[in-house]
Amino acid sequence: NGVRFEVRRYDAAKYAAISSEGRTYDQVIGELVRKLLTYIGGNNEQGEAMGIAFPIIITVYPRNDGIFSRRLVVGIQIPIAYQQDPPAPTDSAIRIEERPGMTVYALYVPVKSVLNLICTEHYIW
Repeated sequence: NGVRFEVRRYDAAKYAAISSEGRTYDQVIGELVRKLLTYIGGNNEQGEAMGIAFPIIITVYPRNDGIFSRRLVVGIQIPIAYQQDPPAPTDSAIRIEERPGMTVYALYVPVKSVLNLICTEHYIW
């Protein structure tokens, strides 16, 4: 059928997370990801740039009728060197949360990056 996907397993870890309710995915996703990347990049109480962080996991919640709601949560895994004691966010919308290990099915599709960089292909989940 031409659908390509990859099964990925992530261990339990701390994530920086931010959520939105009411606006559509397209209206809010860039803003949420940007806030998390800014936190990882040093906009935190310690002023600590933490380096490269992945994965970024976007959760969109369905309504009871199966249609996607306007509620979503974006999380980025805190880099390993900061897992024990992550810097505190300065943005009150960002929270640090413990997430259990998870299996993710990543679909392989051509998309435009939320950072306005054009990518030919990458995985989304």
